[in-house]
Amino acid sequence: MPFDYESVLNDLLLSNSVADAIAVLQGCCEIDFVTFHLMNSVSAQMDNPFVRTTYPPEWVTFYLLNNLVASDPVLKAATVAKKAFLWSDLDLAGPELDFLSKSKDFKIGQSGYSIPYEDEIGRRSVLSLNSHLDDEAFRDFIAVKGGQLQLLAHDLHMKGVSEAFAEAGDVPHLSPREYECLKWTSLGKSYSEIAIILSLSEHTVRSYLKMARVKLDSVTLAQAVTKATQMGLI
Repeated sequence: MPFDYESVLNDLLLSNSVADAIAVLQGCCEIDFVTFHLMNSVSAQMDNPFVRTTYPPEWVTFYLLNNLVASDPVLKAATVAKKAFLWSDLDLAGPELDFLSKSKDFKIGQSGYSIPYEDEIGRRSVLSLNSHLDDEAFRDFIAVKGGQLQLLAHDLHMKGVSEAFAEAGDVPHLSPREYECLKWTSLGKSYSEIAIILSLSEHTVRSYLKMARVKLDSVTLAQAVTKATQMGLI
């Protein structure tokens, strides 16, 4: 289907989990598989890293059993990259070339685009998109949609941080609507303005914001916005 930024953003924000959110991206034109990896966060202290992917289970199993993380050129580059990059721009050799060769056996496209994101307190994530398109066609797609994909990576990072920390019991888990209402509040929108933006009643908006305030153990909405910002929820 065509890549419509506003529609994709709305579906991503309303998704109940990171897994659902990347499924939204996978449904976009020219994107076959999507992976979200949260680094440098509470998840790094867990037994299992916070990774969500739409890759085929067969490839994921093969990847893990053969410890391919050690030769994964995309993951290696994403840990240090300062900006988004096309996989075809990576300088590959030895095991890294072998890695790509193995992925072909599982019908994984050879074109890709990874978007690293690091927030103000050092939590880092990478959103990787894979495609069957040849390099020239995929470059054309990224040239047009790359900026919008980077904006989506920011929102996905916030959702990933919220989900990972909630699993660890460190911060509350906001529902998609609570997140949306609180985010618009942080941008200076009033109850009535948020109601129009989200096609909700003003009463419903107030209810979502009240629940968010309670979850964040805040007396005022301003305090809730401050806490949510400090926790990286919005």
